[in-house]
Amino acid sequence: MLINKIDKNQIPEFIIIGGGPAGITLATKLGKKSKSVLLLEAGGTEFDEDVQSHYKGKVIGDNYFPLDITRLRFLGGSSNHWGGNCAPLDKIDLAEWPINYEELKNFEKEAIKIFEIEKKFIKYEDSILDSFKLSSIEDGYINFKDKYFEEIKNSKNISLMLNTSVLYLEPNSSQDAVGFIHINSKGRYEKINLTNSSKIIVACGGIENSRLLLWSSELAKNKFLKDLPIGKYWMEHPEGEIGHLIGEKDRINDIFKNKKNYFLVPSEDFIEKKKINNFRLNVQFWEKTGNENYKHLIKDLICIAPNFGKKIVETLSNQMVHCISAIKFVIEQKPHIENSINLSNNEFDKYDIPRVILKWDIKDDVFKTLKIGLEKLGVETIKKDIGRVGIDKYVYDRTFKNAKDIFANHHHMGGTIMSNSNNEGVVDKNLKVKNVSNLYVIGSSVFPSGGHFNPTFTIVQLSLRLVKHLET
Repeated sequence: MLINKIDKNQIPEFIIIGGGPAGITLATKLGKKSKSVLLLEAGGTEFDEDVQSHYKGKVIGDNYFPLDITRLRFLGGSSNHWGGNCAPLDKIDLAEWPINYEELKNFEKEAIKIFEIEKKFIKYEDSILDSFKLSSIEDGYINFKDKYFEEIKNSKNISLMLNTSVLYLEPNSSQDAVGFIHINSKGRYEKINLTNSSKIIVACGGIENSRLLLWSSELAKNKFLKDLPIGKYWMEHPEGEIGHLIGEKDRINDIFKNKKNYFLVPSEDFIEKKKINNFRLNVQFWEKTGNENYKHLIKDLICIAPNFGKKIVETLSNQMVHCISAIKFVIEQKPHIENSINLSNNEFDKYDIPRVILKWDIKDDVFKTLKIGLEKLGVETIKKDIGRVGIDKYVYDRTFKNAKDIFANHHHMGGTIMSNSNNEGVVDKNLKVKNVSNLYVIGSSVFPSGGHFNPTFTIVQLSLRLVKHLET
């Protein structure tokens, strides 16, 4: 049901902060299990520029999207602008996680139903290349607001407050639990006094989760949330065009078994032997139709006389020339402590909450992986008489971070990573914040590593797993 004010005599058992895929999955599943739930969403049901402006911030390091563009502050969260690509992480992606692959896979079927995916995921199907396998991505485009809004409105167990910003969390007197939640709902300040049985789940997204915890810790002026690596090990998925594959189109398409949703991925053996990141590759052929025909004719001419044309175009445009086709990649970025979410000292939103400063750099692991992976692809396509691989200079001179064809994915991971170690991580394997008895975090911010697949499917798997933990 929609509410405008909290009944202080009936504080729900579960308070979920954030109405994106993670928060909505938690709320609807807990509600169906007859649990009392309060869902707090900072935005409304539609995009609002004033509300969105709270996400403005600064990026230090490599080029990145403006922070108020790369995430959305209204019901449904990132599902309001995502592409719908779904795939579970590979087994090797979970090597550093405190939960194993099979434990997460237990929630795959239920997640598939939520995303209404009709086909089976392909994992490590053999390809005609020795060091690469095939894997698939399926279309699971679901707008969580559109799918679940009516269900939430009609639920007797779920209370939804829109346009309600959580300002900060305040500890109880013993500092081992959250005792109060400070909110601003439609311009009205309110302090929620929690009960001993209340559980708070932070589901604000891969940047805001860290921002809320950092600010709550700073205001506490005591041990609450201290000595935790909040905001550290932030990750993205660099992607773009990184070379070309010249050969007969039919022969190249044989690599992917002529299926659009198939990608080349390195075998586990190849990853482990070379100590590289996980990644995926596909090949996009230039379609010479319409207004694009002229551009591709010029590109083909340049490819015929590369010494004359390629150098001129690449110098003038800072963009590589790819002949016939482009090799496109998406790659895992290993967690580095320097990549982090921080609070500004002099920039604040309208609630006087510090804006975010995001530090993000593409590190050596990405360059190493692309170099080894593309060179191996080149060797094996020659061996199989498929074609010849051209690798962009960006891989070797490490300048591709400034190239027009290289960018990120709006995939915000890390910042509140999970770990069972006392010296690492913000949350444990059950996503409970360490040293705080009633506080949990959900979303891709808890990922200790990110693989290369879109994170939303895994976010929902983790949300389903958390529901199971919370109901016991």
